[in-house]
Amino acid sequence: MGEKGKVKKQKRRMEEGDDFVLTTKKAKKTKEVVKKPKRGKVEGKESKKVKSKNGLEKKKQGYPKIKKKQKKEFKSSKTTDKKKKSKKDSENKDDDKTSKLFEMTKKGRKDVRRQTKNNYELSKRAKTIWETVRRHNCSEETRRKVMAELYSLVKGKAKELVFAHDTVRVLQCCIQYGSAEQRSNLFEELKDDLIDISKNKYSKFCALKMLRYGTRDQKDHIIKSFYGKVAKLIKHKEASEVLESAYNNYANAKQRASLLEEFYGAEYSLFKTEKYLSLTDLIQEHPEKKELILKHMKGVIASLLEKSVVKHSIVHKTLFDYYTNADLKSKIEIIESMREVVVQILHTHEGSRVAMQSIWFGTAKDRKAIIKSFKTFVVKICQEEYGNLVLAAIFDAVDDTKLVSKVILNEILAELKAIAMNAHGRKVLLYLLSGRDPSYCHPDVVKILQQGDGNPTSKKESDVRHKELVQYVSPKLLQLVVDETKTLVYDKSYSQLVLAVIQHAQGDKRPAMVAIATLAAEEFIPQVQDSSESLDQMHIAEHPAGHLMLKRLIQQDKDRTESEELFSKVLLETIDKQQLVLWAKINRSAFVVCSLLENGKEDTRRQAVEILTPAKKALSKVNTKGTQLLLSKLESS
Repeated sequence: MGEKGKVKKQKRRMEEGDDFVLTTKKAKKTKEVVKKPKRGKVEGKESKKVKSKNGLEKKKQGYPKIKKKQKKEFKSSKTTDKKKKSKKDSENKDDDKTSKLFEMTKKGRKDVRRQTKNNYELSKRAKTIWETVRRHNCSEETRRKVMAELYSLVKGKAKELVFAHDTVRVLQCCIQYGSAEQRSNLFEELKDDLIDISKNKYSKFCALKMLRYGTRDQKDHIIKSFYGKVAKLIKHKEASEVLESAYNNYANAKQRASLLEEFYGAEYSLFKTEKYLSLTDLIQEHPEKKELILKHMKGVIASLLEKSVVKHSIVHKTLFDYYTNADLKSKIEIIESMREVVVQILHTHEGSRVAMQSIWFGTAKDRKAIIKSFKTFVVKICQEEYGNLVLAAIFDAVDDTKLVSKVILNEILAELKAIAMNAHGRKVLLYLLSGRDPSYCHPDVVKILQQGDGNPTSKKESDVRHKELVQYVSPKLLQLVVDETKTLVYDKSYSQLVLAVIQHAQGDKRPAMVAIATLAAEEFIPQVQDSSESLDQMHIAEHPAGHLMLKRLIQQDKDRTESEELFSKVLLETIDKQQLVLWAKINRSAFVVCSLLENGKEDTRRQAVEILTPAKKALSKVNTKGTQLLLSKLESS
């Protein structure tokens, strides 16, 4: 033992009550004279007789006896010192490790963390193969060979890999690109944990892949695994997506009915009827259960409206079934709680019907809240297949036209061209202008919208409401026709909007008529045949869509009053008189000239006859249906 060790040992003894003093050089330095004790008896010390190796007794100098308490304290202090030392060493080691980690690159630290996880080597190799397989330029032969290796790695370990964010992608790849046998084996491994897989934010994509690429039997098994748990799963953020996909894309009519009937009550979760395909059929068969079913559905719907799952079509169908069978009072109660989420359900067939009923049967306060929730979404709603019907219902039912103009029409007018060029958006503009005019609105759409007529909330006359809305949008629509004349008139679908604007818009229509007539006044060069290239260069009077639009615009003059501007008059004022003779010689344009003689006012008809009469002889040599019809009209006039 060294000098320092001796000092420490003696210090500890002194702390434990020993009267022994320091006898080292350190004591001498402090100028204290210390005598070394002699062998034998010393005050405060005891001597022991000990037998030596040769058997003789020998006295051994000892120290005072230490009590048990003092021994315990001594041992505890010794152990604490050891613990402190080991703790300090471990801290030093940890500091070394952390310092090494900080010295590493970000990628290096990531690798160190990954190495602590299970299946590190497996996942590393599997992901390397996955990078090759998932590429679009990977050949079928290469993919088949590599997939065999990949499947051998994951076989029997699918349950461990499916819940990790990286290895689940490998399993998805196996399901997508693997053989039928490989898919089947993976499905067998995972089929008992489908509910847990659907609830995980990573593994749910594996369930979606199994629905997409699995066999019909596998899809049926997945759908059947949801039975009895639909009401709970639909409230789960992750599982609801898998349930929605199964219901919307892969379930047949019976399976959909089985999933939906779990919202009708607890008994339908346990015992599947498989007889009724809708709630209406069930209530007709058992009218005594109607009140109990609707009461249960009301509670389920109330809980669903608080969640973010209201966007799913299975929820929309449940809402639609409730609205179809509930009385007015029950509807109003639900409308009050769902008016803020109406904007989220417009994209499906049932969702749009629920939104329309919410507008028809909601109070003025409900309608205001629904319309305000549409802010910034109006253009998107216009361009949706079912959303445009909801806007039509608003135009029909809401008395507060100022609110409608401020929130909805302002957004429409800001993106007017984009909406006009969209098939669904154009329907909104046509209904806004012409209402239920059969020339622009399909009879089936009229039947749907008639369900909202006579609702208890609307008080204003429908004609007054329509007139106020048309007056607000007319200037912008007329200007659109002036700015985009050629684009609109050279397309059959777009030209319908031009006809509606000229017929129903309020204000000065002459600039729009002049813009169309100016296009007709361009040099007329007949085209031999229709083709994609020639259509763009074709004159409006000969164009398949353009000549029909000119014809209908002239026909509209019959319904115009004398105070209104006539398109036939504007046309004759703008085009060259000899050009009308050229029109008469070509089949399509000849029908436009015929319409001038049939439907124009007396002044325009007489003017057209005066121009065409000298050309009768030349026209008789042209053998087309349009020209021959025109000649017969000239003969009769």
